[in-house]
Amino acid sequence: MQKLHLTFGSSYIIEGIKAQNKTKKFLQFSDKNDPHQYALITIDSEKKFFRSNLNYSILNGNFDIIKEAPYFFNHFSLDEKQQKMYLASFQHIPDGSLSFLFCQSLEHDFDFLVISCWANTAQYKNWLAHHNFITTSNNSSDNSYSRKMYINS
Repeated sequence: MQKLHLTFGSSYIIEGIKAQNKTKKFLQFSDKNDPHQYALITIDSEKKFFRSNLNYSILNGNFDIIKEAPYFFNHFSLDEKQQKMYLASFQHIPDGSLSFLFCQSLEHDFDFLVISCWANTAQYKNWLAHHNFITTSNNSSDNSYSRKMYINS
């Protein structure tokens, strides 16, 4: 089973990781709202990679590289009862998504990550409105649990 490894950091940190691991394939994202914040992803079969411990099993989806399109990173937690209620909705890739990965934390089985790319932000917001368990209590898609980022490498 493929694993997704994720970390966030400054360009100095991200470039250092890439320089130390020249044979590994990475995908780098930038945050247009905070130009000093980056995300770095690698997908392989290893159990752990980054020190951030953001390591996930990929449960469903496809990951396509679409430059200049927004990618949305949504992290959320579900207890056992919530998992029974909501996880079935991730069995299928949503209509309108250009790229969609649904992942579960290797360390905490109640933590989930969705990385998605949409033809437009309205489609993303519509999908999010139908999955309101993903948003936090302030009901915002621009909070610390969600990020809108763009591929820059």
